[in-house]
Amino acid sequence: MLVILIPSAFEAKDLLARVTGRRNFRASTTTGARPVHAACYRGRFAGHEVMVGIIGMGPPHAARRAEAVLHEAKKRAGAGKIRGVILAGFAGALKPGVRRGEIFVTAGAAHVMSHLPENERAPEAPLHTAAALVATAAAKAELHASTGAALVDMEQAEVEKVAAAAGLPFFGLRIVSDEAHEELPHELLSRAYNQAAGVQTPLRLAGHLTRNPFKAMQLASFVRPLPPLRTRLTERLHTWLTLTGSRCFR
Repeated sequence: MLVILIPSAFEAKDLLARVTGRRNFRASTTTGARPVHAACYRGRFAGHEVMVGIIGMGPPHAARRAEAVLHEAKKRAGAGKIRGVILAGFAGALKPGVRRGEIFVTAGAAHVMSHLPENERAPEAPLHTAAALVATAAAKAELHASTGAALVDMEQAEVEKVAAAAGLPFFGLRIVSDEAHEELPHELLSRAYNQAAGVQTPLRLAGHLTRNPFKAMQLASFVRPLPPLRTRLTERLHTWLTLTGSRCFR
């Protein structure tokens, strides 16, 4: 079994549509102050048995939900039958010249790339995991200067630690959703997702847009390019896993 972790249901939509024989359930863990739950889906993707887990955006929730998904996967498939962990989704560009829609391997390239023909391999890029959304061009430039990273996300460093603690190999895969010079609609995104609780809050966003309808265009212009990127990332991962077959994570 392969475990595929994705931060949000939005990012997972196309991949889940291609999981055949899909069964839905909830993974839970009781470690820490309160129980944590993660939506999980088990089935077949690109010829592999997979468990897909939605882990949320940002630490510490992504790490704890990743723990819950891996615990559930071990319970259902057996610890020795999990071949590896894939984390896939969007990332922001920190480095000027990195373009929206580019796909990068951000960790564990040898687990997948080494089994692919040269023309199928994606470039590697250093990624920094931030504790909060990096929304402005100035903040992106500062973070690139201080870390040297080309990309930023809010999950990988913590999820990679969870995989390592479980003794599982890890592969990171990201598609660029926004470029280094672009400003993100931080106020709107913060109303759509409660980072402190690690939950989506669509009603809060809807209420804000009802009171401020002129902001709907700002949100639409941010969201509009994302579905084709999501589809492209799903197609690339599907192709790679089909080509590598049983060699993936070997």
